[in-house]
Amino acid sequence: YIFAGVMARTKSVTVYRREFGAIGSGTWLKRPRQVMSPKNIFIGSNVRIESDAILYSVGAYGKSEHNGRIVIEDGVYMNHSCNITCAQEVTVGRDVAFGPNVFLCDFDHGYDDPSIGMIQSPLVSKGPIRIGARSWIGANVYVASGVQLGEHCTVAANSVVTKSFPDNCVIAGVPAKLIKRFDAATSSWVKASATNT
Repeated sequence: YIFAGVMARTKSVTVYRREFGAIGSGTWLKRPRQVMSPKNIFIGSNVRIESDAILYSVGAYGKSEHNGRIVIEDGVYMNHSCNITCAQEVTVGRDVAFGPNVFLCDFDHGYDDPSIGMIQSPLVSKGPIRIGARSWIGANVYVASGVQLGEHCTVAANSVVTKSFPDNCVIAGVPAKLIKRFDAATSSWVKASATNT
């Protein structure tokens, strides 16, 4: 593991730094499965991305041109097999941690015209994705287009996040709902009421 980390860091410095939009110091990207349009991918310092990651910035798709932008800020940790795919923009804030198999995608395939296949249909989006600083995204989580997560959010494993949540939340489920929120007045985590999910 240590040797693999050293090799990943060496390659990040010698190869990826020339290809990507930016890669900060102390960052390593270990054996990615797929990288598309690396000039549109910006990675901060001291980021660790484990093996089999997909970083996919969509360019031309069908009759449309996209210019997807991926921004991964300082101190992020992404466990193995994570996927960030975008046609607009996905931003992962400082010191965010991902469990394995997390998938962030800021578009869907449109289905308005049933006479054409899904791959031929245009991409549709509710907007960019942002994951706030110091958040934890558990294993097998899917985050949909337009989602803005506040800082220090915890997303339980296997959740599907289809809407935005403020700072200092615990969310879980399919679709994800508010479970707890940090109460600054009492410095404690309190359960969400049934009317506030």
